[in-house]
Amino acid sequence: MPITPCFDPTTGASGGAASGGGGGTGVNILPLDYINIDPSTGFTKLEPDVMGYEVAHDAGTGVSTFTMDVLGTGNAKFSFTGTGAEYPRSSQLLKDSAGTTMTTADSFIMNVRFSLYDTTVPANADLRFGVGLCIDPTSTTTGAFDGYAITLRTVSGSRKPGIVKLDSGSGFLSTVSGSGNDFTYGQIIRSARKLPVILAYGETSGQMPSNSYTDSTSTVELAATSDLSLFVAVTTATTSGTITAGETFAVKMDYQIIRLR
Repeated sequence: MPITPCFDPTTGASGGAASGGGGGTGVNILPLDYINIDPSTGFTKLEPDVMGYEVAHDAGTGVSTFTMDVLGTGNAKFSFTGTGAEYPRSSQLLKDSAGTTMTTADSFIMNVRFSLYDTTVPANADLRFGVGLCIDPTSTTTGAFDGYAITLRTVSGSRKPGIVKLDSGSGFLSTVSGSGNDFTYGQIIRSARKLPVILAYGETSGQMPSNSYTDSTSTVELAATSDLSLFVAVTTATTSGTITAGETFAVKMDYQIIRLR
């Protein structure tokens, strides 16, 4: 009878049949630490047009504060759902907790978490910011951006988690109908080159309220063995805008990579 070692919390070693027992090698999903996102350090910022921001990060709380430039009117190119991708964003290579760069050849789950949200941007701006992965974070067209994101939409005083797909000619965004969420959680599940599932849900006072879940999938094949980038983007609705210079929003953004093979 093969001997199965127990999980060792001091080393992270896990079970599996002992040598000589006929057991196979398991998938090593460690480390599983959340990575706090600090767009003020190590990220490249791109502002293709007039919409822009400055960002400051509090290392103690993990909260990033975005101070917006003036935006007199909305435009489809500043929206996740347009064919243009001229919204401001910050990016760097997507890495796991061990510092290994993720590529389109990897199969993994990217968990995203938003918390501690606060804003002075008015609701009529219909602000949507997102965190996700992409192939070309410098692209100004949706078709070449090739990415996916978890988003939080703030409109009419509400906070609505959502998902974004940017892998075809125009973007796709879906948000939940349940509002007032204190936490946003999302998963971007990648197989080699394709997207089996992307989902987002909200949580209020320690539980998920009604109508706070949305998901989708995609059969679009991304370019083989391409490095993936982590991006943070700030967008508005296609026709809204009206952001006054100096208005801010603040949020704690974290992500986590779980390798599937």
